[in-house]
Formats: sequence, C-alpha cells, structure tokens
Amino acid sequence: MHNHSSASIHHSSYQPGGYGAGPSGYPPYGAPGGGAPLAGLGPRIGAYLIDGFIVGIIIGIGYFLAIVLAVGGAATNTREGGDIGGLAAMGVFLILVPVALIVWFYNQIYLVVKNNGQTIGKKMMKIRIAKDDGTPMGYGDAFLRNLVGYWISSLVCHLGFIWALFDQQRQAWHDKIFKTRVVAA
Repeated sequence: MHNHSSASIHHSSYQPGGYGAGPSGYPPYGAPGGGAPLAGLGPRIGAYLIDGFIVGIIIGIGYFLAIVLAVGGAATNTREGGDIGGLAAMGVFLILVPVALIVWFYNQIYLVVKNNGQTIGKKMMKIRIAKDDGTPMGYGDAFLRNLVGYWISSLVCHLGFIWALFDQQRQAWHDKIFKTRVVAA
C-alpha cells in the first residue's frame, strides 16, 4: 500500500518566462526573437538603406526617363514635340510609381512574412524582425509595423527611429507600438 502524504514534493515542469529549449537546440518558446541577441544599430541602418535603395532605383530610373523624354520633346522646338515629351514623361511616372509601391509592399510585407521577419536588406545584414511574444509575423503585423509604424516613427523629424539609439532594448517607436524587436538572424 502506498502512503501519500501531504508533505510529498511535486516537481513541476513550469518555468517562468516560457518553456525551456525544445529538441535539437530550438530556442525557448515565447522568448523575444526566439532568444536571439538584439541586432546592432549598424545592421539595422544598413538594412533600412538597402531596402530604400531598391525602391529608390526604380524612382531614379523614372526620373531619368522622364527627363530624357521631356528634354527630347522640348528639343524638337515644336509645341507638339514638347507636349508629347511631357505626356510621355508623365506616363513614365504613372507606371513606375505604382511599380515602386508594389516592390515596396512585396519587400516590406510579403517577404517579411515569408522570410521569418526579413526584408531583402535585413536578409543581407543578417537580422530579422521578431515579435515580443515569439509568434511568427503575419501580414497584418508586417503591414502595421512597416507601413503605419514607420510613418509614426518618422512624424517628428524621424525621432521614432532615433529613439532606438537610446532605448535599452534598441526599439524604435514602431517596435514599441507593435511589440517587435530586431534581432540577429
């Protein structure tokens, strides 16, 4: 007969702050960024510039083509040539601005979800966006953080981005608002 006393010790598998590491060295569930170290500011700035450069190239090509078309039309020294050149230049922008927006959305929303929190720039800089609760980024998360959040962080002279320089967790306003952080990939 087994004697169960109220003084028996029960060992619980509960650990404050989430579960322990999973099999094969997986990071603890629920750990911010999966337990990865915070990304440095250099890689974050580099990734931001790379992502901006990708869209900037498309806009730059648009400006170049528009100038060439407008100047070419004006060089004919005819009203019709000038009008056609101006219309062609405007047509370039009507095509390339939406293309630039599509590329931006693809990079900042679609790729962030599909690449575990990485844009093209973040992938090149070996960093990623991680939600504080450890769950994967969804399309709504990526949209809110990278569109609405970036807008909020840039409202007052980009102070929201600069905030990360002084924040202990290196979080910009958009990270704090949408409960994310940027970590090493």
